[in-house]
Amino acid sequence: MTTAAAPRYYCDAAEHFVGASGVEADPVYAGSRGASGRVDGPRRKARFHGPRALTEAGVSLLLVADTGNGAVRSIDTRAGVVNTVITLEDICSIEHVQEFTPSGLACDGELLVIADPRNHVVWSYDLRSFRLALLAGSPGAHGDVDGAAGQARFWLPIGVSLASDGRGFIVSEARGHRLVSRSGDVRTLGR
Repeated sequence: MTTAAAPRYYCDAAEHFVGASGVEADPVYAGSRGASGRVDGPRRKARFHGPRALTEAGVSLLLVADTGNGAVRSIDTRAGVVNTVITLEDICSIEHVQEFTPSGLACDGELLVIADPRNHVVWSYDLRSFRLALLAGSPGAHGDVDGAAGQARFWLPIGVSLASDGRGFIVSEARGHRLVSRSGDVRTLGR
């Protein structure tokens, strides 16, 4: 007896959906091909606007950078439900910004890290306490500066992945890659 492979999820920003490979003839898992919007609810009735990245945050939880909506969304793959987790309003409650453009996500099981190129910063969201914080950088202040959280500067951070040693996150930006610790310390990796 063979077991089916777990689906691989991906974002289709141009067609506004989250897809799954290897599960159904129709690759649309959540959202609707070509129909943008911000609607929470059952996965096929939900709407996204230009989702750019996703990460697994547990056995049955996906987190999606819904860039066009300026939001981070969750998909409970067991229940088949989409919800909004973080919005511009949430970001504005801790920092004054005009726009929130999540473009890259990574999760270590406890901490979600979000690259925001419009603001040149990296945000964090604690999945246990539901606490949102500015992890590194200063909104609107771009540059190429290593250092402690608020002293560091980024230039268009667009992607995030877990560091291979599990002790931080690799942020991809226009000028290269930076290692960001869980406390927000930033160090440039070899160029």
